[in-house]
Amino acid sequence: MQTRLEKFDYVDGRHRYCILRLSQTLFGEWCLEQAKGPIGAPGGQESRAYFLQQQEAQQGFDAQRDALLKRGFVPLPVQLGLL
Repeated sequence: MQTRLEKFDYVDGRHRYCILRLSQTLFGEWCLEQAKGPIGAPGGQESRAYFLQQQEAQQGFDAQRDALLKRGFVPLPVQLGLL
């Protein structure tokens, strides 16, 4: 599961993105990845959190998404690449 969120603040001139990705590792754990940073500028951060249960990982994903929505981020449709 993957979601891309973006926030455009025209008053301050700050444009930011955040990508949340939930996937299962080779060892059966669940990984919640978050990549965020400015759009069109260098810099950014990546973080990962690991969970043993899918339900816990989904709750973490939902909590991160909801927090970003409260901060003014808007979800954008993401087309995953074909293999």
